[in-house]
Order: sequence, then structure tokens, then C-alpha cells
Amino acid sequence: MSDQEKFDYRPTVFLPKTDFPMRGSLPQSEPKRLEQWEEQDLHGQLRKARKDAPKFVLHDGPPYANGSIHIGHAVNKVLKDIVIRSKSMLGFDAPYVPGWDCHGLPIELKVEEKFKKKKRKKEDISDSEFRAECREYAAGQIDVQREEFKRLGITGDWENPYITMDYAFEANTVREIGRFLENGGLYKGAKPVHWCVSCATALAEAEVEYDDHTSHSIYVKFAAGEALTDIAPELTGDSFEQISIVIWTTTPWTIPANLAVSVGPGIEYSAVKISAAGKNANLQTGEILILAEELRSDVMCAIGAEGEVVARFDGKKLDNRKFRHPYLDQDAPILVGDHVTLEAGTGSVHTAPGHGQEDYEIGIKYGLKAFNPVGDTGVFEEATPVVAGRHVYQANAIVIEHLLNCGALLETSEVRHSYPHCWRCHKPLIFRATPQWFISMDKNELREKALEAIKKTVWTPAWGENRIRAMVEARPDWCVSRQRNWGVPITAIRCSACESHAVTTPEVLEGIATQVEEGGADVWFARDVAQFLPAGARCPDCGGSEFEKETDILDVWFDSGSTHACVLEKRGDLGSPADLYLEGSDQHRGWFQSSLLESVGTRGVAPFKGVLTHGFVVDKNGNKMSKSRGNVIAPQKIIQQMGADILRLWVASSDYSADIRISDEILKQLAESYRRIRNTIRFLLGNLDGFEPGRDGVAVAERQPLDQWASHRLSELEQSVHDAFETYQFHRIHQEIHNFCSVELGGFYLDVIKDRLYCDGADSARRASARATLYDLSDTLIRLIAPILPFTAEEAWEFLPGSDNQSIHLQPFRPVADVAVDARGWDQFFSLREQVNTALDQAKKDKVVGSSIAATVTVPGLDAAFAERLNESYEQLFIVARVEDGANVTVRAAEGVKCPRCWNVAEPADPAHAIHNELCPRCLEVVTAS
Repeated sequence: MSDQEKFDYRPTVFLPKTDFPMRGSLPQSEPKRLEQWEEQDLHGQLRKARKDAPKFVLHDGPPYANGSIHIGHAVNKVLKDIVIRSKSMLGFDAPYVPGWDCHGLPIELKVEEKFKKKKRKKEDISDSEFRAECREYAAGQIDVQREEFKRLGITGDWENPYITMDYAFEANTVREIGRFLENGGLYKGAKPVHWCVSCATALAEAEVEYDDHTSHSIYVKFAAGEALTDIAPELTGDSFEQISIVIWTTTPWTIPANLAVSVGPGIEYSAVKISAAGKNANLQTGEILILAEELRSDVMCAIGAEGEVVARFDGKKLDNRKFRHPYLDQDAPILVGDHVTLEAGTGSVHTAPGHGQEDYEIGIKYGLKAFNPVGDTGVFEEATPVVAGRHVYQANAIVIEHLLNCGALLETSEVRHSYPHCWRCHKPLIFRATPQWFISMDKNELREKALEAIKKTVWTPAWGENRIRAMVEARPDWCVSRQRNWGVPITAIRCSACESHAVTTPEVLEGIATQVEEGGADVWFARDVAQFLPAGARCPDCGGSEFEKETDILDVWFDSGSTHACVLEKRGDLGSPADLYLEGSDQHRGWFQSSLLESVGTRGVAPFKGVLTHGFVVDKNGNKMSKSRGNVIAPQKIIQQMGADILRLWVASSDYSADIRISDEILKQLAESYRRIRNTIRFLLGNLDGFEPGRDGVAVAERQPLDQWASHRLSELEQSVHDAFETYQFHRIHQEIHNFCSVELGGFYLDVIKDRLYCDGADSARRASARATLYDLSDTLIRLIAPILPFTAEEAWEFLPGSDNQSIHLQPFRPVADVAVDARGWDQFFSLREQVNTALDQAKKDKVVGSSIAATVTVPGLDAAFAERLNESYEQLFIVARVEDGANVTVRAAEGVKCPRCWNVAEPADPAHAIHNELCPRCLEVVTAS
């Protein structure tokens, strides 16, 4: 065996060396990192480090304290955390105060279940005991969710969150509703509201969801109650009772509450004289039906009859004419209203002011009361004919049968349509007029002021502005009362004699709020009304001295809508208006809107400067997450299997402006992307072994042109990512960083400089230039990924030479100085390189060469000056043995000897050397010099 064969060149090669592991083992390492951050009080350190910086406030919309977090929670909190962390690294003081929404029906229902298991009925439980159980349950749920949010790597003031059931918060909520009572925006009235008969409470618009529902549709005759020949001479017959106006409705159960029929003022109506009744037992030849002309043909087909038009007239002529209820001994006058359309039905609308908003409004115009015979649980009152004591769900069939028997029903069928459902129990809702508390949309110009505030807000995505604008323009008055136990009471005091609330002065309200601050909202239910009034109090309106407390509680959306007042204005580290509210797109009709209306109604301005909304999580096929479908993916499972950083990378990589898709395949792809980024950083760190920035740094202007190109691209990347963080385009960040790592670094630059990193002399200028560039790449990339991959960034930061002992999350982003490059020359080079790489890949498949470094390529149109300006050879840039100018791109095996140290194919420097006779010139110089 020769000396040459015995010589080991491995010690002479500078291979990458780092303790930064290839595998992140995130499920095991992340919990340890969380403990470390907690021990170090990282959040406290960050607050101190940024105390004098400009403020940026993202206000947390409070999740509901009930159950473990789901994937939607994870998306929301991670997006918020990316904003907070990036704003901090952009130089802002960006505190994050998490919050929880704690009142409301779901918690009540959980507590009711608990008592049921103990064989205790709700009516036997005192208000104070029941509310205490609700408070205890909510506190336990907060503890569960807090730990799950922290496991996501969410930074914030977890030890001092805001909680809507805290005494101070409840007291400030009392003050906020008192502001509306004082300025006249709050009033009590009997109006139809969305009502859940299952939950036995009113609902606000934000608590209504729409789903498909099968309803009974009916065509019903309302016979004339007076002669109509003055409208048209043809409206005659044996008696005016043979003339009917026909309505169509999908809520037969509301017929018992009918008080009128509405028609459109600009709609043309036809009087149709029946010539053939077909099989319709409730039609007779010669009777006349009044229908909208445009819908006449469809209606006649539906009821199976034929007839001729004997007269036409517009709806205005029917105004206040007397018709009769189909089976009750009462009139149903004709009302004329613009709400009547020709989209479906007959052009004549059955009107029950107690069961519909538009019915109510037209009823008010004509002096009709909002009559409602349905009780809280959906059961008709005992005095209601035909359906007494029956539930509204049963009433449809009963009413239809009675209408058929009394001769008024012309046709019935089933229709599938979108229908309002309760967001809690998911059962169909009804409209029901009951005494409720409302915030007027028109008093104090609340609607106009809210619309103006919407215009001044920055909406991301921009379509959010039109969405919420349309909702505010069309929304009715805000129903803020609920008929439940667990919530902040509407602390109004009513005169027993005249029912005025005038005794509830601002001074009285402040006294109530002070008591709530000391003992919580429970004091309202536990103490006598006299304890909230000054001695000798009398009603300012009638002089009465007997008073009662209102018993309704506030809509939980008012609770959360008041957080700008109860949190932002009360905490010195925050401030109002917030710079950003960030929630799901459903909050345009929820928290965004309730917060807007509460703030505008009490302060005249929006509580936010900007609003960002994200879509919902769906499966890979675009289907909504549902346990019944079996497509739910729990964030806890992802974290346990892959780690929180993978989950965070999925969130960041998704375009949140639309629905966000997730699947095992998508997560696997993101895990691969994560590995590419991690291993790129590992390669960079590995080639910085022994590097000291102060000693080994090289100014960008003094580096090799190839390294200057890398610095130029790094500068462009940093600026692009910087801008994307500022504009919340996080998916762009993932795309650009991943592309930079895999294409520009892994696919070119790092490949080219490996040779000089591993095989040049330790002190060579080329190697020093490259290593200084790798340091900049490492330092910048670790900073850029920190808001998205906080665990990985912290780990990598600890292995970066020269990094201080402070966390990466205390560091700022660092702009990279740009350097001018020959952009045109580089574009031409990469175009040529693509052709060369394609030819090399084919040559490897054809077994012409085993690797590119053993190939000779011919390339047409080589720009020798470009390579000279770079101080590089085309052999180095293409990573081949030899490059020749030629007519076409071709590849052949290179002539020469494979250098045993660098593996490049070339002519040996000294074939006669006793030991190193196969080394290339560069390697011989390095080895013999050492």
C-alpha cells in the first residue's frame, strides 16, 4: 500500500461543525423552552426593554371560557402572536393582554347539568349559589385554556389577563350601560326579537346562525270584510265574502297572531275570477282571488286552478280596506308597505307584528300592537284559539289542518330554505315580541356615526369594510337584554307606579357600580332595591316611592363590546383606541360590531384604528370542520406529534383572507418546509465554527462579488419580509424565506461556496469573505423567523457565534446594508445556468457522468467578463470540472484525476510528489503550507 493511499485528508478539510441538531424534536424540546422563558420572565424582560419605544396595542377579543381550545382558536392566537412578536422586533412596545369572556348561557347550561346530576332542580337553587357555581366553572375553564394557549408559544401577560367576570370589569360594564341610559340611547320596549324557545332567551343578531331548514309553506285566503266595488266594479259577486286576498307564508304557527295583510304600493294586483277549481276543495267557480299580477301564473299553478283576470289595480287602492282573519272573529286590514316584494309568494304578506321585524315596523305605522300569544318556552297561551297550550313546533300541523277544515287553505307543501338558528343549541329560532331592552341605532345618530367610524378604520382584507358597513346599515336596534341568570344585570330601577326608570340617575348608577366593584354583580340580585337608592327617593315622573329592580341580564356581546372601556382605558400599559383588533370574519357581526357600537355610542369614536379578519379552518376539500364528518384536527394532537412550531408555520403559510385548509398531507408538506429552513440554518451555523464576529467579520464592500450578491439578495429578503410583517402578509414571509433557503441558498450559493469553505486555506480571503456572509445570513434569518417559529429561533440563536445571552425575542430586526450588483449580468447567468443544469441532469440519467464535478460542459455565448468581474471561474459557478465555449450546451466526462481532498476533477499539481501526487493545485498548496 502506497503512502498516497495511507494519507488521510479528512483532518485538513473544514467540514461543518455545530451542536445545533438536525432534528428539532419539538414535542420534547418546546415544553422545556416554555419553562425556561417562564423562569426568566421573558415577557417582563421584553416590557422593560421596550418601555420607551412607540406603543402598538393589539387588543385581544376574548374567547369564551368553555372547553379546550380548537384549531380555530389556534389560528387566531398564533396570528395575534406573530403580530405582537413582529411589532416588538420592528421596534414597538407591543404588550399583549389576553382576555376571557365568562358570562352567558353555555356556562349556565353546564352548571345546570352539574346540578341535575345531583338531583337538584334549578328553581330550588338560589341565585347566589347558582352564580357562584358559574363563576367557579368559568375560572376552571380559563386555567385549562391558558395552559393550552401558552403551549402554542403565545407570549403575553398570562398572570394578569382581563376576565369579564372580575368585579372591576363587571362594575365598569354597569357604568357603560349606564352611559346609554343617561344619553337616552337605551330604552325598554316590546319588539319582536330572535328568540330561542330551547334556551328561553332573546338573542342578538351576532348570536344567530343560518342553516337549512324544512318549513311548511301555505297559501291562505283572507276573505273581504266589506264591499270593494269602488276599487273596481268587477269586484262583486253573490257577496263580497266571495272575494279574497291570498297570502303565502312559511310560518303557519304565526297565523294565530295575524293582525293584517300587507301589500306593496307599486305592485300591480289582479282580481282573478275562478273558472275551474280543479281538485281544490276550498275553491269555488266564480269566487275572486286577489294576487300580484307578476306572480299570478305561479300561484294559480300551485293551487291547481284556472281563472281569468277581471280587474287590475295598484296596491295603494287597497290601503286600509277591511279583510277578515281566516278563522278568528277579527278584521285583518290591508297595510301598504315598501317591505313587500315579488321574490316569492303572492305579493300579499301575512302580517303578525309580534312575530317579525318588518311586520312590527309596518304595524307601528298603522297603530297595531305587537301581539304575541307565545310564552318563553314556545308554548301558546291558554287563551289562544285552536293552539292553546301547544308548542310552536307542534302548531304548524294543527294550524294547517284547521285552515283546511275552515275552507281557507288553498295549498300546502314543504320548502327547504335558509333559516335562523340559535348559535348555542343550533335549534330553529322564532321571532317573538317581548319586553326587552334595546340600544337605539338612530337615537344620538348612532348608525350614522358608526358608519363614519367604519370609513376611518383600516380594514384588512379591504373587503371587510363593505361587509360590516352593509350590516350596520341594515341592522335593527340592538337587543341587549337576556332572560337568564349568569351575567351582568341591567341595573335600572323601575317605579312600581308608572314604570319610569327616571330614578336611575347617574349618581345612583355610580353608587350601584361601586357596590358591584366591592362584591361583584351578585350584589344586584342579593340586596334590596332600597340599598341602591338614596333615602326618601321618589320617582321624578310621578312622585311614587315604591321601586323594583330590573331582572334581565346584559347580552354578553355588550360585555365583550365594552372591553375598550373596561380594559384598554383602565390599564396603563395599553390605551384606546387600539391599533388593531384581530378576529375571525364572523366577528363583523359579532365583536367588531358590538365594540364599534358601544364605543361610538358612548365616546363618539371607534375603539380601533385597524381591523384584521381571518377565515375559518376547513379540511382539504373545503368542508367545514365537524365532529360528525370526522374531519376535525385538534391542535393538541398536532403539537404532540409535530410541535407547536409546525402548527405555527401552517398558520403563517396560509392566506388567512380566505378559509384556511388543513389536512395531514398539508401538515406533512409544512414539516418538510420546516426541515428545509432548519437545515439551512444548521448548515450556516456549521460553517461558522470558531467564527468571532468582531475578529472575523469582513465589511460587505470588501467581500468577494459572489458574496456581495448573496448579501444583496439577503438585503432584499429582509426588506420584503419587513414590509410583509408590517402589512400582515404572513404567507408571503413563509414563501420568500422557504424559496430563499431552498433555491437561492441551497440550490446555488451554498453549493458554490462549499468548495472554498471546506477546502481553501483557513485564512484565505475567499473563505473569510464567505464566512462573514454566512454569519449575516444566519443572524438575519434567525431574526426573521423568530415571530413565526419562536422555539426554533431561540434554539438557533443560542448557537450563533457572538449572540449575547439575551433571548432572540428581545432583539430587533436588523436591516441589511445593500450593495450594488450587476443585475442584468446575474439574470443572464441564471438563465444560462438553468440550461446547463438541465443538460447535466440528463447526462446523469444517461450515465454520461456520475456527478457534475466530473463533467466538462460546453456553453454558447459565455460572457467571460462577467466571471472576471466576480473573480470566479465558470467552473466554480456551474460546479463542474471544465467549461468550454461551444455552439450548444453539451456534457461529457471530464479528463483528469479526481482530487482526493476536494473531489474536483483536474490535472494534479505535482504528479511526481512523493505523497500528494493526486492533489489539485489549490489543495496541494493548502496541505503543504500547513
